[in-house]
Amino acid sequence: MKPLKAYTFFANLASSLTSPFISFFVASNGIIGSVLAIATSAGTTFPGIAQYFLINLSIKAKKLLFWGTLAEGIIWLLIGLLALTNTFFVVLYVIITLIMGVTNFGWLLILDKISGTSRGLVLSQYNLYVYLAGLLATLFTGFVASSDINVLRFFFIASGLLYIYGAYVNSKIDIDVEFKSKSVSPMKVFKNSKLRNFLLANSLFTFTWAMAWPLFPLAQVYKFHLDSFEIAIINVIGNLSTVILQRIVGRLIDKHRVATMFFSRFALATFPLAYAFSTTPYEIYASSLVSGFTNSASVSLTAYILDVSDYQHKRTIIALYNMLAGLAALGGSLFSSFIFGLLLSYFSNMVTTIDVMLGSIGGLRIIASLLFLRVEEKIDKL
Repeated sequence: MKPLKAYTFFANLASSLTSPFISFFVASNGIIGSVLAIATSAGTTFPGIAQYFLINLSIKAKKLLFWGTLAEGIIWLLIGLLALTNTFFVVLYVIITLIMGVTNFGWLLILDKISGTSRGLVLSQYNLYVYLAGLLATLFTGFVASSDINVLRFFFIASGLLYIYGAYVNSKIDIDVEFKSKSVSPMKVFKNSKLRNFLLANSLFTFTWAMAWPLFPLAQVYKFHLDSFEIAIINVIGNLSTVILQRIVGRLIDKHRVATMFFSRFALATFPLAYAFSTTPYEIYASSLVSGFTNSASVSLTAYILDVSDYQHKRTIIALYNMLAGLAALGGSLFSSFIFGLLLSYFSNMVTTIDVMLGSIGGLRIIASLLFLRVEEKIDKL
């Protein structure tokens, strides 16, 4: 049990030192356009792509977890030691997100094996404390780097060392799972019209959702002039509200799955509209409270897939869902960056362009959320 707890702690802590600041770090170093779009969507796009290919292989979870965690650590260590702040940083970060897909897949296989056992119960209770410790680490990182964003390089190094030690701890875990490919053809999935409607609705919504992602860090840097500590506060408010609302929203999902799905996607319009019309960081802090609902309710999407697929096919359908959403996210971010470039040349003002774009994207999110009203509550299992 101790290695499982230790791995959870070190992996979560390492992620908490880096993940909340990536987009802000890239934008603060003057990177805009398609490179920023790739950086902001990478965490959604590339893990999904990696996992889709993994489901077609026969693999062992522990090996995935060890080599993936070790590789993440080495790359973060290199980024910090070389003090990278340019496009090469984004390239290495994309590689990290691909590896994240590998490690997450291995970890989920292990969690699936112990879920429902006494070990699984103890670990789930322990995870809450680890999660809260991670939030404190995020606040500490933001505070230390608030005067100079490039101080984050030292936290990249710390994160790398934590991942490397996490890989060592992983070698002590006494649980392994051999995953054998049981893939189902995507064409078979798409033949189910109701499941196809769900995947289409989610992909189209994700496209509009991701359009705002490259603009948020630009607004943080050029409109609100935030520092890394304020970024940490935004992140912590959103995550704490998620912890508080998880159980309440979970009960809503059980009773009204599709309705919760719709309202959570509708509520995501809050964030671009808040960034477009707010004048102070405090209004952004307040809007972050909505994350508690939207983050918790996102479970309704995967829960829906689990309801409509049998055990043998569920991993394939979830992997397909993640890959389609990832590709839609990348497309939305890149398209948004292209339109932003055109509007910036027209308005010749960064803040005006950001406000116009985010206000429009807020409206598009509302329209796209209506697609979920066509999703049927119950459909035949695939």
